[in-house]
Amino acid sequence: MSIKQQRTKTFCLCILLSLSSMASVIKGVIIDKQTKEPLIGATVQVVGTTLGVTSDLDGNYELTTQGKQPYAIEVKYVSYKTIRLEQINPKDMRQLILNFEMEADTKEIDEVMVIGRKNLENEKALLLERQSASIAIENMGAKEMSLKGISTVADGVKKITGISLAEAGQLVVRGLGDRYSATTLNGLPIASPNPDNKLIPLDLFPSSTVKNITVSKVYQASEFADYSGAHIDISTRENTGNDFFSLSLSTGGKVNTLLGEFYQSDRIGTRLKTNSLSSHIKDMSASTFADYAKKNDPFGTSFSISNNKALPDLGGTIGIGKSWDIGKGKLSILGSLGIDNEQQTLKDAYITTLNAQGEKINNFAYDGYTTEQKMAALVSVGYSFRKSDRVGYTLFFARNAVDDYKLREGYDYEGVNLIGSNSTFHVYRLLNHQLSGLHQLSSRWKLNWSGSYGSTSSDEPDRRQVMYRRDEDKLSLFKLNKQETMRYFGELSETEWVGDVRLSYQFGENNLVRFGGTYKDKSRDYYSTRFYYNLNKLNPSIDNIYNTDGFLNQENIANGNISLTKDAQPKSKYFAGNTLSAAFAEVDYYPLSSLLVNAGLRYEQADQWVRYWTDGGTEKKSTLNKGDFFPALNLKYTINPKNILRLSASRTVTRPSFIEMAPFLYKESYGSAEVRGNDALQNGYNVNIDLRYEYFAEGTNDLFAVTAYYKSLLSPIERVQESSGGSAVHSFRNADNGLATGLEIEFRKEIIKDLLRIGMNASYMYTNVVLPENGGVYTDSQRALQGASPYLVNADVSYTPQLKSSRLALSLLYNLQGPRIQTVGIYGVGNIVQSPLHALDFIANCQFNQHWSVKLQVKDLLNSTVRFTQEVKKTGEEIEVEAFQPGIGGQLSVTYQF
Repeated sequence: MSIKQQRTKTFCLCILLSLSSMASVIKGVIIDKQTKEPLIGATVQVVGTTLGVTSDLDGNYELTTQGKQPYAIEVKYVSYKTIRLEQINPKDMRQLILNFEMEADTKEIDEVMVIGRKNLENEKALLLERQSASIAIENMGAKEMSLKGISTVADGVKKITGISLAEAGQLVVRGLGDRYSATTLNGLPIASPNPDNKLIPLDLFPSSTVKNITVSKVYQASEFADYSGAHIDISTRENTGNDFFSLSLSTGGKVNTLLGEFYQSDRIGTRLKTNSLSSHIKDMSASTFADYAKKNDPFGTSFSISNNKALPDLGGTIGIGKSWDIGKGKLSILGSLGIDNEQQTLKDAYITTLNAQGEKINNFAYDGYTTEQKMAALVSVGYSFRKSDRVGYTLFFARNAVDDYKLREGYDYEGVNLIGSNSTFHVYRLLNHQLSGLHQLSSRWKLNWSGSYGSTSSDEPDRRQVMYRRDEDKLSLFKLNKQETMRYFGELSETEWVGDVRLSYQFGENNLVRFGGTYKDKSRDYYSTRFYYNLNKLNPSIDNIYNTDGFLNQENIANGNISLTKDAQPKSKYFAGNTLSAAFAEVDYYPLSSLLVNAGLRYEQADQWVRYWTDGGTEKKSTLNKGDFFPALNLKYTINPKNILRLSASRTVTRPSFIEMAPFLYKESYGSAEVRGNDALQNGYNVNIDLRYEYFAEGTNDLFAVTAYYKSLLSPIERVQESSGGSAVHSFRNADNGLATGLEIEFRKEIIKDLLRIGMNASYMYTNVVLPENGGVYTDSQRALQGASPYLVNADVSYTPQLKSSRLALSLLYNLQGPRIQTVGIYGVGNIVQSPLHALDFIANCQFNQHWSVKLQVKDLLNSTVRFTQEVKKTGEEIEVEAFQPGIGGQLSVTYQF
């Protein structure tokens, strides 16, 4: 190396050393002073320069500075007081740790209301939004869900006042069932893949993809009018902080399941594969299929059941966030992917059917083995530009696969000892695309637009059933008719387009007028087919009901010992659709500085149709076309910054579902009830009145709220049971009228500052429905609404001790659900009522540093038994008719964030 090259190298090295000596790093965490929750997106900036960063999802920040002169930094966050730190001296400093605790500034609440957009995860920010909202709302953010060990949206909404989940995950709000509520994703409606439910299963949404849940039990004209119970809006996460990459792994299981015997049906491939019926078999005629089945195996699966050990539950989530400065705007991307596998065993459960005299018609004990695989993916892309304009795209995908095997044994009404082997695999899927924009046209005009395309599906491929009878110690096939040994394939697919445009104009200091329009187009296709096995020529020797390969096999189908019949009649399918066009106008007006009037009017034209085939194969079409006006009034009186009084009144609608309008007969499995729709159904209408008082303690998260409500239900749609050929058939009719009224109380209190907090909410509900005269075979002419509990209680205790280098949070959660009608009694038989149910959960969260955190969850510490009783009207006796014990569950998860 030449002398010149050596001098050049030495000079460059000196420059680099000089520059490095001028650089210093400030890092730390920014949290809420009262709640100790991290603040996401708080700004840390060197005063007088453009040098600054924002805090990440855990409140962490890292700022690199240059120069040797002392400087000042400012920490800012919307609705919090600015922190300014003077005279930071970078001399002889390579790294400085500065942690900040920010205080809420209640004077900025109105600003958040006017110019903020929903980007909220922590409890304090959500509480401020609740306080400033023009209508009564309740909300829960990602941080609170994590603290309380909430894994899905379904678990989250159960913690909100007056809400419970009934059988099959149906939502019950203030005693009103699934049909009375509505669910949206980022403000846009989402279709349900379940033909029996209006609402999409809320366990499709894992908490890892959710920013917050907002629940409104009062109506405002800017929303769809088809709810009287609650409007549940699920806001998905988006990247608002620094770049990040996180990985989480979890394991656990049910105490009564883990490493025990676990029975599963035969299947092709993993549960990631749906195995729907092939199209060429769907299109075959019955005669063609009979010939085809003798030479080919149409399904590739058997009726045999395997026995394995239940392995620990496994799950994992991966998340990534990245931002770029592009031009004068900012592009941000967030991606998340999670998958969970869970297993559950129900042992020694039983179910009994009684007649009006209290005698047992049948009595079955059963064991259940369920594997559930949940998968969810979220992609959120946003571009912010100018002062407050933003365009965003969200993709959400979810798939839940439930593999269930049930073995039941007992006696039917003729005293025959029967054994049923039932396998069900059900796949729910949702894919939703959303595009939205917010534009500040001027200082007073704002434009919001959004659109979505969603597709949902519900596949039930290859449901299998074999029925046996036991005579003393001898087992044989039960062959009363062709429906005992069978397969069922069902497919439901639904698509939905939504477009929404709305303008707002601000006049005066706080007054606002909004108007806009919405169009929604939904279509559904449903197809099912059954395959019946005629076993009259088959009399095998059976010593193991789990192993059927020796007699239910392709060889016996080929030689004619088994006759396999395809039953795909026209009545086993239907096609449906609806369109909804809506326009609204509403105003937020302050006639007094302390009084806010939110008044609006909405018009909706809803056109709904179902094309179906009768039992005889005749094609028909049911239609329900109706246009209605829906007024809404919400008053908010601010007594002082701590005390708020709200009054709401509105008119809403309850529309029949597709399957309720299609009068074809549907039967799920052997021994289950038959269901037939009613093409004469009309809309039900609801008049709603709410009165709420709220108290917000200044500078804390303490809260007290009490609400009284009354709902008058006009021509409500009720599930009814009628007689057909001596058996009960479920159908739907408009009842005369009904009502739901009650009282709700909610409070949160910090007992020991920064250490011990408690929370509680409780509801008392009275519901009543008057059934139509001569409209069924019901024991009671009026009763409480099906699924409604007269009381609900949620309580929680959180202990957050201050540790030297880590954050620890311990929580205990209690839930009480009062008795509710599960099945309505007919022919003099009393209603089947679920007994009060108590649940207690424990959650421990520990964040060791900015990278590592651990969570332990123990669910149902009380190991509660779910019980159902039935009243014998003639004697007044209460008899237990069903019971099962889900068992204690535990989960340990570890998260690392890069």
